[in-house]
Amino acid sequence: MLNFEHARFDYEPYPIGVARPVFDAGVYDRMVDAFPDLQALNARDELGLKYDLSERRTPKVYDQVVNANPVWREFREYIQRGPFIREALAMLARNNLDLGVAQTGFWQRMQRRWKNVMKRRPLPAIPTLTARFDFNAMPVTGGHIRPHTDIPSKIVTMVLPIVREGEWDASQGGGTSVVLPKDRTKLFNQLNSYMDFDEVDEVRTYPFEANQALVFIRTYNSWHAVWPMRGNDPDRLRRNLTINIEAI
Repeated sequence: MLNFEHARFDYEPYPIGVARPVFDAGVYDRMVDAFPDLQALNARDELGLKYDLSERRTPKVYDQVVNANPVWREFREYIQRGPFIREALAMLARNNLDLGVAQTGFWQRMQRRWKNVMKRRPLPAIPTLTARFDFNAMPVTGGHIRPHTDIPSKIVTMVLPIVREGEWDASQGGGTSVVLPKDRTKLFNQLNSYMDFDEVDEVRTYPFEANQALVFIRTYNSWHAVWPMRGNDPDRLRRNLTINIEAI
C-alpha cells in the first residue's frame, strides 16, 4: 500500500529521508476526503500546539473513526497485520540502514527460545515489533511541536501529510526540522526530554508536501521539531498521519 521505491536519505546527524509518491493517487484522494474533523481530535498542549487521535489514548473514538470508512480500515489492516513492517525494514536495508531487528511471528520466537533452552543458554529478550498510526493536525496560526527525540520504544517514525496537491502554502511553514541543542552536552536525549526553540540550532527542514513520507530513525540524538507556523487562517490545518514502528 505504501510505495518506498523513491526513498532518499540523509545520514547526519541521524538517518532521515523522504519517499514520494507513497500512495496510489486514488487511495490518497480517499484519505484526504476521509480525514477526521478537528472535533474528533484531542489537544496535546504538552507537546506544543497540536491535536491528535490515537489508538492508545482514545481507543473508542479512534475505532469509531477507523471503522466508519473503508480506506482507514484497509490501512490499519495493512499497518498492523499486513506486510508494512517487513516492507519498511526492507526499504531501510536497501538504504544501508540495518536496525538489527526483524519482524518475527509467535512460533518463530518460541522456536528461538526453545533452541536456547535445549542448549542451556540464557533466554535473550526478543522484541516484538508492532506498528500503529495516529491522526494529527496543527493550525497554521501558530501550530508547532517542540524539539524532542521521541520515546525510547520507537524505532522508526513516518510522517505522511494528508493534504491535496497544491493545497499547502510552504510560506506558512509546517516542515519538519532536524535540530540540535545549542548546548551540545545535552545532545544525548535517550529519555525524550523537550526543549524550547531558542535552545536548538536548525540543521535542515524537510518541506510538508502532499503524498510523501518523511522517514526517520529514532536515535539518542534524533532531535526534531516543527517550528511555529505563520499562517493567518485559523481554519487551515496541517493534517498528517504518523506511523510508528515500536519494539515491545
